[in-house]
Amino acid sequence: MRTATAKLLSEFESLPAEEKQQFVREVIHHLPPWDSGQLNEDVAAAAGDALAATLGEEERASQAWGRLVV
Repeated sequence: MRTATAKLLSEFESLPAEEKQQFVREVIHHLPPWDSGQLNEDVAAAAGDALAATLGEEERASQAWGRLVV
């Protein structure tokens, strides 16, 4: 990583959350278009399964936290 890039990253880390979000939106708008090719059904299914598992874990954790807080 170049020094200039490391400095940008360091400055980014010091920003408040809202400004980080604004910065990321701007960076994404400046990226060139990118095509990863055709999406394989097995890859999409695996990604969906992983997302469902993650969301399930988060839901269980929040429910457990709610029982601890009450």
